Amino acid sequence: MKGIEKMKKTTLASILVLTSLLIGVSGVAAHSNHDHSYTGIKWEFTDQTKMNINEKLNKYPNTISFGLSRLENKIMDQYGVKDGRIFDAKVGNKLVRFQRTVSGIKILKHIGTERALNVVSLPVNKVARVIPTSTTEIHVGHNHSHFPYEWVFSEKIQKRIERKIKSGNLNGLVGLSKFERAELNRYGIQTGMTFMSFAMHSGLMNKLTSGGIQIVEVLAPDQVAALPSSFGSSISLKN
Repeated sequence: MKGIEKMKKTTLASILVLTSLLIGVSGVAAHSNHDHSYTGIKWEFTDQTKMNINEKLNKYPNTISFGLSRLENKIMDQYGVKDGRIFDAKVGNKLVRFQRTVSGIKILKHIGTERALNVVSLPVNKVARVIPTSTTEIHVGHNHSHFPYEWVFSEKIQKRIERKIKSGNLNGLVGLSKFERAELNRYGIQTGMTFMSFAMHSGLMNKLTSGGIQIVEVLAPDQVAALPSSFGSSISLKN
């Protein structure tokens, strides 16, 4: 079990370092000269996008290009998966290699059944986590259930979370932009829900409130996979 947990920690740390590098590299690519390298990451599409892809493939099996909503395009951009970048994603029970395009994505090849079981996906890592504690607050109109998977913060939110933890004062909220809130909502994290994430090499239990993110509890590092507190630049991307 310790070996598996260590593998998960290493994998998640590597994914987030890669994400930071993707953002930096893709941000300087000119529109006419996109970076077409393989990111080495697995992307988790929203439920709506997965349904759209499956429906189109069922109706037109030879389809290779798919449009994305403006929001999902922006979410992918935020994590560094910009125009031209190549990544893997699960469609149905198969792993498919995609490439970002100006308005969406296109299929490069079908990899087949999913082999990389320990690969962390962005922005949702679909590893079920049992809620370590519970809240008893009840507010009309709010969902107080627990999001069953791990959420991987974008670099911008990650830095805000880290500043809050380093301050030693977890009271108060970490603010979210309208887009960041829409991003969480699109993946199923609604106001009032708790969810797991990572910062400062520790697992966090958070709660989404009407004012932002409340850090409910900082967990022991060995309870969940760790996230690096800073992003390095020594890992190179492989094609």
